[in-house]
Amino acid sequence: MSSYSEDDIRRAAEIREWLIKQIADKQEELDRLRNTLAVVDSLLKQGSFKAAATLATEQPRAQIAPTKQAMATAPPPPAKQSSLEVGKEVRPLKRAKDDFVLANAEVTPGAVVIVPVPEITLNINTPPFRSFFLNRILEGMKSKDAERAGQGALKESDALNYRVEDDNGLIKRIVINNYREKERLSEIFNTSAWVFTRMLEKAGS
Repeated sequence: MSSYSEDDIRRAAEIREWLIKQIADKQEELDRLRNTLAVVDSLLKQGSFKAAATLATEQPRAQIAPTKQAMATAPPPPAKQSSLEVGKEVRPLKRAKDDFVLANAEVTPGAVVIVPVPEITLNINTPPFRSFFLNRILEGMKSKDAERAGQGALKESDALNYRVEDDNGLIKRIVINNYREKERLSEIFNTSAWVFTRMLEKAGS
């Protein structure tokens, strides 16, 4: 008799589906990179580029200091942006089958905030949000950082942490601090889009 419950088997099936999608996405990305490399190689073979060494030895153009009159009429410098606005990027998270936008991710160097679009409702209790996205993905990253912090390889203040803000169970936003690595950010994007897609399917949307 199998020692695995139906929930374990269902989660394994969900993870398998996600892994298959990850492999397909990576293969598509690899194909794009190869095509880009082929284009670059073609340009290089045609000799239509300028050697970097030549560019480095070129003398820069003379800089002309601004006159007092020009300085007086110059517009004032723009107001300093807040720390949350500096380097901020908004990326849509889309459903794979039809590019339907599920959420927008606001990315800064220190955090990523995932906000579901108003057109959909996602409940924190709908699988596989807790079982997979929170307990496996984010908690896995958090545990690794806690282990590194315990070994002195990472400051505790730099360890990943997160919180889910909801309204009567409906997800309003997910705040993930200290993701630090591009690979982690990509995993967060990919898994959240896949999880939101599955949640909508289970909700009948």
